[in-house]
Amino acid sequence: MQKSFSKTSRFEQLYKENYARLYYYAFRFITDEEVCKDIVNDVFEKAWLHFEDLKPDTATAYLYVQTRNRCIDHLRHRQVEEQYADFYRIVTEEDADIAPDEMEERVQRIEKCIEQLKDPTKTILKECYFDNKKYQEVAEEFGITIHGIKKHIMKALRLLREEFGSKKVPGKDS
Repeated sequence: MQKSFSKTSRFEQLYKENYARLYYYAFRFITDEEVCKDIVNDVFEKAWLHFEDLKPDTATAYLYVQTRNRCIDHLRHRQVEEQYADFYRIVTEEDADIAPDEMEERVQRIEKCIEQLKDPTKTILKECYFDNKKYQEVAEEFGITIHGIKKHIMKALRLLREEFGSKKVPGKDS
């Protein structure tokens, strides 16, 4: 007679068998302990939501693929954030001798440029950078893909570059 396990106990077993391995797998990509924990927890949350659809013989592979994809998304998001921060720094700190009122004027120009963006680009940029939401969260909110979110972010950065006469964002060859 085969013993039947509840969904919860089957999931707990999958979690216990794989959490540590997935954490260390994520740590190979991202050397931030807290980010790795968040990524693995997000993967298990998604696995729980779709647990009935997971096949026992491919569940572990699914977890690894999801972990890898989340790590890649995190790294890409961080790269775009760094490009934006570099651009913002260049625009606001080109010359250390700039008077405070001129510096304030530049910051106001950036803020005005952001406010002139059309939605959903403006809202996406604000949610990703000012509200620190993950691309996945914003994508779900807008009903678009993460790739769509990245297109809006890059559009906003391109418009900021044009406003300030910069031909490229540091780290980009565009």
